[in-house]
Amino acid sequence: MLLRHAEMRDLPQIEQIILDGKAHLAAQNINQWRGQYPNMDVLVHDINNGYNYVLVEDDEVLGTISAISGPDMSYQTLDGQWLTQEGEYVALHRVAVSANHRGEGLSTKLFNAVLDELSLNPTIKGIRVDTHLENFGMQHVIKKMGFVETGMVKVLNSSNVKQVYNIGYEKLNLPVSLPMAN
Repeated sequence: MLLRHAEMRDLPQIEQIILDGKAHLAAQNINQWRGQYPNMDVLVHDINNGYNYVLVEDDEVLGTISAISGPDMSYQTLDGQWLTQEGEYVALHRVAVSANHRGEGLSTKLFNAVLDELSLNPTIKGIRVDTHLENFGMQHVIKKMGFVETGMVKVLNSSNVKQVYNIGYEKLNLPVSLPMAN
């Protein structure tokens, strides 16, 4: 299993994973990723800007996640307190794993891989993520990865008539210290 930046050739698999994720959320009656978001334009934008990572094995995309440097407009409206200051963080968005491999611990593997990748950059002080109040599966994974609940985030991309709020989380990025050569 390997984490790498997504390429345009991965787009059909990424899109299918996102569509499957939308269906999975809808089947649980979770009002997240309803309507047009995330759509093909967002996915293409993430790939073209180097934000999207994929977890792959034998050319199969197993999971997808976007890591975007702050400031993130979605996180300007937190009802709570972030652990880091503006601009010193990366926001994780559009996290999803293949429906063909659900239940195999891929969310944990995807998070571990991207957190390891981000830990190589000492300028990143924090990593933020948010999820729906009723998305207990994602909340479990986020907490398992050591994220701390920081407050409520006003969802800006919501296509709902009623305003939606997600739970915001942050984890301090602890850069990897490499052993000194003798």
